Amino acid sequence: MSLLTAHHSKTQVSLSDLPLKTRIVIVLVCLIQGCLLYLCNHFSDREWMIPHSSALLYTQVLSGSLPLIFVLSVNTLRDKILWKALLAYTVIFVAMTTWVKWNDAGVKDYGSLIGTFYLALCLMVFVTLPWLQARINNPSSPIDYSELHGYIWKNTITVVLTLLVSGLMWGILSLGAGLFKLIGIDFFYELFFQHEIFMYLANGLIVAIGVLISRTHPKLIITVRNLLSLTVKGLLPLLSFFALIFIFSLPFTGIDALTDKWSSATTLLTTMSLLLALLVNAIYLSSDGVDKKPYPNLIRYIINGSLLVLPIYAILSTYYLGQRIVQYGWTPDRLRASVIVGLSLCLTLAYASAVVRKNNIWLHSLGSINKKIMWLIAAAVVLCNSPIIDPYRISVNDQMNRYSTGKVSPDDLDLVMLRFDSGRKGNDALQALRSDVKFVSDPRRKLKLEKTLMQTTRWGSYGDDDKKPYAAFTPEIARKNIQLAARTPSPESTWWESLPKDIGREEHIDDCYLMANACVVTTLDLNNDGNKEPILCNFSDPKEAFCQIYAQQAGKWHVVSRINFDDDVTKDKLDSTKIKDAILNGQLKAVPKEWSDIQIQDTTVHVSYYNLR
Repeated sequence: MSLLTAHHSKTQVSLSDLPLKTRIVIVLVCLIQGCLLYLCNHFSDREWMIPHSSALLYTQVLSGSLPLIFVLSVNTLRDKILWKALLAYTVIFVAMTTWVKWNDAGVKDYGSLIGTFYLALCLMVFVTLPWLQARINNPSSPIDYSELHGYIWKNTITVVLTLLVSGLMWGILSLGAGLFKLIGIDFFYELFFQHEIFMYLANGLIVAIGVLISRTHPKLIITVRNLLSLTVKGLLPLLSFFALIFIFSLPFTGIDALTDKWSSATTLLTTMSLLLALLVNAIYLSSDGVDKKPYPNLIRYIINGSLLVLPIYAILSTYYLGQRIVQYGWTPDRLRASVIVGLSLCLTLAYASAVVRKNNIWLHSLGSINKKIMWLIAAAVVLCNSPIIDPYRISVNDQMNRYSTGKVSPDDLDLVMLRFDSGRKGNDALQALRSDVKFVSDPRRKLKLEKTLMQTTRWGSYGDDDKKPYAAFTPEIARKNIQLAARTPSPESTWWESLPKDIGREEHIDDCYLMANACVVTTLDLNNDGNKEPILCNFSDPKEAFCQIYAQQAGKWHVVSRINFDDDVTKDKLDSTKIKDAILNGQLKAVPKEWSDIQIQDTTVHVSYYNLR
């Protein structure tokens, strides 16, 4: 009898005999989950819900996780183990969400903050859910790893199956809506793709279908598992061979060849370690009998050899990651990477020890090793999303300490990382820099700091739904900070009033507001109509100085041209300081073009003379 068959013989509730009432509840729970997620998304940007954003975050986290745990585990609604487990999950998820909410710094782009939090939740569910499923089906028996192994396979196949059903269903809906749209009936297209409530409910139904198929057709799961195991069984020797020959090649090439590639070396070495361990675990327990080994002796020796050298991969990953940390300091991503590398080191050492141990069953101790590693991963996920191992506190303290001790120059301090990747701690550090004499002594650094603090996304947006950042962008402040060229009349008031509307659309115009004397405005009649057009020049960055020419069209001011002071424009290669002085002294003038456009009857053809200076 195979271990998988033995597992099913211990199961008290047959997967194919899931009660009808339970199946109906699974469908209803998935639809309710779709409704809750729709409401969270629908109200997240409503002004009246902004004071209740915390409630939305808690609702989104719990409604996205608990229903899935429930539908993948429930056999009967009277199962006390299930309800106790859901209560425990709720407490843990609420605590983790509270910590993430505390790190909210009021930005729209959290960078790795929210993304890694949701990934952590998924990983937490993935490694703990098999324990709950095994305990529900065998409440009084010790949990054997063969049960956990089976549930890991089943949950993974359920996800893949659900994604496949989703792709097919939305493809059919898109095809049907497109066909009706051809004959002028837009009802189905609007229903399927313009009403979010339908999309969320449809996705909830798809999840229910995927879960019910996997839970009521165990033979299908076993067949797919055997197929995937057979595929992995063929790929594992190839991966093991590469793992071995790479280690054997290092004495001839030397590890110095990896020194200039610290980041990619750490990623590739850790990926090799984890992937090899994953494939070994995938075929573990897949043979027809406990005494039957899945490979002939020669191939098994290659695989065993690759497992023995796995710790070398983990040690090299640790070394190169450590070198990068020594050179550049801690960041949240490097701290998470160090946790992954640490887990990889523990895993590879344990797997190497399984090869050394003598037993009639191939890699017999992997079961007990994997059970411990699963709990270790769960503990690491919780600790890294709590104040105990706070990646943001550790990273910010380290970066600011490196700055204060001179290891990092003020110009090299990563303000974007502090603003968007380090939560509350990073933003507190940015606020402290405002009063740091050394940092703000350079006007351009001070400008960069102020812009970073005002931005709500890392790409430069100030947030259309949050008007507070725009308080610094007013015509009065523009008049105060923008210099007027000598003998130049001030542009009319409508032009000054139009400038704040360019924030977010025109590059670096915000510098004119945040840095005094960074910009100069002059006027020239460039089209011989008797009216002078404003020319706004920005010198906040000497290496990227530019001017923008404005013209009034239909009562509104628009940027009609932009001049970048590169070698093609300034053939005399004047630096930005000389250009600024010339504009301030009123030495900018209009020069009629030597080569004209062509007119054919009443039509003017605009000619670009690209081979002429």
